Amino acid sequence: MHKRKPQFAISTGVVFCLFASASSLAAPAGDELLFLGAQNAAGLTAQDRQAIYAQFNFTVGADGKSLIFADSECPPLLAGSGDIQVATEDLNGDGQPEVFVSLGSTCMYGFAGTGVSLFTKDGSGQWKWHDLGAGMYAVQETQHEGYADVLVGGPGFCHPVMRWDGGTYVLDRRVAEQPGGCDGQ
Repeated sequence: MHKRKPQFAISTGVVFCLFASASSLAAPAGDELLFLGAQNAAGLTAQDRQAIYAQFNFTVGADGKSLIFADSECPPLLAGSGDIQVATEDLNGDGQPEVFVSLGSTCMYGFAGTGVSLFTKDGSGQWKWHDLGAGMYAVQETQHEGYADVLVGGPGFCHPVMRWDGGTYVLDRRVAEQPGGCDGQ
């Protein structure tokens, strides 16, 4: 009597489908959620995205679609919505992007509803966080130390313009949205 050996004939296609299905069920990483829908961010590497994300101290929500502020009672930020906006700009003309991250949260930023962070790469290639404050940003035509100035507009009629001082952005001047908007400031 001749015994046959058992044969296992699982095609690589089946194995791939099983692997792809299992991996598609995994929640996205936090950096993927932060950069979901980012504008002009194709030039950023995975390491760039991870380094920027790590500075926020977020956790991924149980739903796998939101980011939660650590040590905060504030509601989660929903990825892919207006809660998180990421865009790159070349503020110093070196051909490398600087990264603006705007987070929409009245809990964190009051009536402005949005806070702006800017990330620049230092000489050693490390991303440095600059907190520009509450409001929405607008890159200006004026420059200091080779970097474009940035206006941060929020509630009210007087908005700060931040300038590069060689290491970070600091207050340069205030701009009135209407006559008298900055009186007393």
